[in-house]
Amino acid sequence: KFTVQEDNFSLVDEDGNKVKATERGLLLFNGGTVCNDNFDENSADAICRQMGYSGILSWTSGTYFDIQQDLEINLDDIECIDNSWSSCIYSETNNCGHGEDVFLSCETGKII
Repeated sequence: KFTVQEDNFSLVDEDGNKVKATERGLLLFNGGTVCNDNFDENSADAICRQMGYSGILSWTSGTYFDIQQDLEINLDDIECIDNSWSSCIYSETNNCGHGEDVFLSCETGKII
């Protein structure tokens, strides 16, 4: 396990542009997608907070954007004990298809 820098996660729209807070975006880690294996509310909240948001609004998974097929899957098996990224374990290898890509919407506001 190692610490991920904040800018390694991003949320993008169907054109690959970063989305604003509260908008649903495709979750990327180092430019590749994130698989939903073991992903849950704690994982989503921890990643939103890692990106500087105050928490999660919602998350889902699936194939919604054409760009997904052109991306590698860079993160899988994320399990978090609580809503801090330091509580998470994960794998940078995967056994996923893009139908398992995570989409995330984060809250604005200061981190509590």
